[in-house]
Amino acid sequence: MKNLIILLFFLTITSFSNGTPAKCTSASCSRLNNNCVNYYCNPRAGCYGIDKCIRIDACHLVSCNLNNGSCINTKANCDDGDPCTDDFCHNAYGCFFIPNAKHPSVICQKNCNDNNPCTDDFCDFTNTCQHTLRNCEDNDSCTIDSCGPNGCIHTNISCDDNDPCTSDFCSMLYGCYHEPIQCSIKVPCSNDIECNRYNFCETYTCDLISNTCKYSPKFCNGWPCINNECMTGVIYN
Repeated sequence: MKNLIILLFFLTITSFSNGTPAKCTSASCSRLNNNCVNYYCNPRAGCYGIDKCIRIDACHLVSCNLNNGSCINTKANCDDGDPCTDDFCHNAYGCFFIPNAKHPSVICQKNCNDNNPCTDDFCDFTNTCQHTLRNCEDNDSCTIDSCGPNGCIHTNISCDDNDPCTSDFCSMLYGCYHEPIQCSIKVPCSNDIECNRYNFCETYTCDLISNTCKYSPKFCNGWPCINNECMTGVIYN
């Protein structure tokens, strides 16, 4: 009697998983086996089958003979019957159909160039060639954009207002700026130190011939100077 109780307890433990009755056993699933499929048990999900015959690559189709379990690998037919495509099979990805020289899209691309550097040439979805004016806009307010024999041209504009009392520069976003500088005031001097007006946007020197200060815009390595500091832009003055 004691042995019977132990056996029943063991069967209960092996037939339940976390309190859930098992959906299958190895024995119950193996009865489903045939020459082409082996069945196994997942106690939670039930029986599942694994084919004996495995596809060797994407260029072959596999089948199984139920009578004797032999595997048959048949080469995939990638011929799409279209003379305008070159058909081939990649072992990993399967069939590909590449447009060849007879394909309308290839013919269009081959003959679409109008040799005009100021047009963009392309074939639309109907394989008709289109020519649109090239957009030469470089989104730079400091250039004039145009198109010439060699394509797009971006010509720098001049922000020089011919006023020695302004510092002229160009902002890529906003265009020309003309920053006033103090240059018209005649400051007497006997040395350079006496010309210092604590304006960090100008340089100074004392002209010992006229004994007056000479001022010019500070050079900021190609950037403008505004409110005593170098800013983004280009100085032309």
